[in-house]
Amino acid sequence: MKKQIVIASIFVLALCTAFTVAKQWKVDTENSKVNWELPFLHKKGTFGNLTAAINFDKKNLAESKITASIDVKTIKVGNEKKETHLLSPDFFNAEKFPKISFTSTEVISSVDGYVAKGNLTMKDSTKPVEIPFTFVESEKGKATFSGTMTVYAQDFGVLKRNQEGSDKVFIYLEVPVLE
Repeated sequence: MKKQIVIASIFVLALCTAFTVAKQWKVDTENSKVNWELPFLHKKGTFGNLTAAINFDKKNLAESKITASIDVKTIKVGNEKKETHLLSPDFFNAEKFPKISFTSTEVISSVDGYVAKGNLTMKDSTKPVEIPFTFVESEKGKATFSGTMTVYAQDFGVLKRNQEGSDKVFIYLEVPVLE
């Protein structure tokens, strides 16, 4: 009888664990930051209007999932003429490809925090990327995801590579969230 109770308890526990889902976080879009830097050309800028669905639980990474997108037309570089040119078919082609999006395929832990592995879509190209990030809970029900990733603009048809590394772009993310 005791053996049956133990087996039944293990089965119920396993069943409950199988249906555990990661915690859903609501993005504070107004205070989220997406900054980028193109060091070779000494250029910096920002994107706005980050939208995301973040299901993340540091105790249940297997169920964690992140999808996010930004509106290409929100690019800012401090010069309206340059911004208009960046939106043209010469670069982002914002009319035809209005969003840059990321969908995770896996979230894992790392020495410094976590890594979201997934696919980044920009223009008509989708490439695998990794976004190393940290997750810091500041107070009950509030937290911040911070990460940096590197992409090569030529891989997405956004910029030509004149010299090795000339199209290397660093993207810095700071995403405050609420439960």
